[in-house]
Amino acid sequence: HYMLKEIYEQPDAIRHCISGRLNRSDGSGRLGGLKLTPAMLAKIPHVRLLGCGTSYNAAEIGGLLIEKLARIPAVAHISSEFRHNDPVINPASLHFAVTQSGETADTISAIKEIQLKGGNVHGIVNVVGSTIARLCGRGVYIHSGPEQAVASTKAFSNMVTALTMFALQVGRSRNITKEKGTDLIQGLQQIPHLVEEYLESQGPIQEAVDLVKDAKSVLFLGRGISAPVAKEGALKLMEIAYIPCLAYPAGEMKHGPIALLEEGSPVIFIAPNDHVKTKTVSAIHECRARGAKIILIHEEGDDIAQEGDVCISVPKVHELLSPLLTVVPLQLIAYHTALALGCDVDRPRNLAKSVTVE
Repeated sequence: HYMLKEIYEQPDAIRHCISGRLNRSDGSGRLGGLKLTPAMLAKIPHVRLLGCGTSYNAAEIGGLLIEKLARIPAVAHISSEFRHNDPVINPASLHFAVTQSGETADTISAIKEIQLKGGNVHGIVNVVGSTIARLCGRGVYIHSGPEQAVASTKAFSNMVTALTMFALQVGRSRNITKEKGTDLIQGLQQIPHLVEEYLESQGPIQEAVDLVKDAKSVLFLGRGISAPVAKEGALKLMEIAYIPCLAYPAGEMKHGPIALLEEGSPVIFIAPNDHVKTKTVSAIHECRARGAKIILIHEEGDDIAQEGDVCISVPKVHELLSPLLTVVPLQLIAYHTALALGCDVDRPRNLAKSVTVE
């Protein structure tokens, strides 16, 4: 299947995306296509990121990274909502349109709305010369290569990678030290190799598939930067295996979704070894107490493994870069579940590769 091929192309896709765009000597990113000088970067009041579906999930991660590294307020918006909510546009702020195809109708309308109100928009686009790339006139090509499967995999990883480099670039022009920047660059340069390493030993994906394939619904939970990863995992499984999936920030689970849990309900936790891990562990205990079966995506060698029924470990990585690794097992779980249920993996029903109508 194309989808499996594209999951395996992720290491090379990320290599393409970062090549020539990281400046080790000064610990910064070099995204020339944005046409932003350090003086301009230092004056940005806030950043808004627009996307639909997978692109929106990538935009959410991008927003968190920009806020963390650059200390600028950053918010992701769903394009179709943004356009019709009569948004207040500050011409000095920065807007990103995140899109694989560059043809998404809702995102195009949102861009036109921002431009009409005096703002400018930068594209984070895969398809060269696409409508959005031309409309924005500046931005970053994510270089993930053609993506055939409807469910996006490598484009997601490259969107996150491009936004990480941008966050680093702004962070360096504002407030992070060269050492911190170099640290992140080293982490980014290891990612392709680490994804390859993971793909060589994937862990008990099949056991996870056995738990989810006949479930009435699947709950995906993550905290901090892993919350959008949970959304992405839920979207993939829902798109290609037609299983109702709910993704929530782990702390929000007590405010509703916990009511769905019964004996044997599958819950997928994304729990990298970061500053919110202990909070995630308490959410795991809450779910286990209700009889849920825990599928745990965690860092290699982490003692959190004892909390899960099915434990899938990913290589150790810089904590801000964990989404690029933790998303891969979620993509594989979705793929193998769809396969086990006899679904058309590359062409799921009712979906289109790019949504060109509003």
